[in-house]
Amino acid sequence: ATFDKLTEGFITLNGTAINKLRNKEIARFRRETLGFVFQDFNVLNTMSNNDNILMPLVLANERPKTMDERLKSISTQLGIHDLLDKYPYEISGGQKQRVAIARALIAQPKLLLADEPTGALDSKTSKNLMKLFREINQNNQTILMVTHSNIDASYAERVIFIKDGRLYHEIYRGEESRDEYQKRIADSLAILNGRGD
Repeated sequence: ATFDKLTEGFITLNGTAINKLRNKEIARFRRETLGFVFQDFNVLNTMSNNDNILMPLVLANERPKTMDERLKSISTQLGIHDLLDKYPYEISGGQKQRVAIARALIAQPKLLLADEPTGALDSKTSKNLMKLFREINQNNQTILMVTHSNIDASYAERVIFIKDGRLYHEIYRGEESRDEYQKRIADSLAILNGRGD
């Protein structure tokens, strides 16, 4: 995600060879192209939810009118409009994760990177978050999510399995129901972990 330097190989994203960018170019590329959602939210408790969400646009020197328009749109879409004046320590984990998602999406990134986004959430909130990700994805937002949960993975159109740092297997949902797809994911995981022999 541009935080670490490559030791070998290359990464090209949207036509840009990331490993050839200088530090300032990397920071700009990250700000303009990527959105991040972390397991532990990474919101700042000393800032209101409103300010946490707007931070990427402030750093990009976006116009106040644009900031207001995007904030209204994203907070309505995520159902957090009534939380904007509160602080992260005043809201639940699921609400914090929606604030973090709003912050990640407000700059309209080309790619949303999500690292175990349900890891700190209860099962009901996790299910709601995955439904939200699916809806966001169906509205043309590309999402790359890392998860160990076959339930979470079953909301994706495509699942890539990695073992020992190498691409091991990939499957596509196609016309299957989510339950059928989830079973196929679980079967693939069993084989991947040596339990399907």
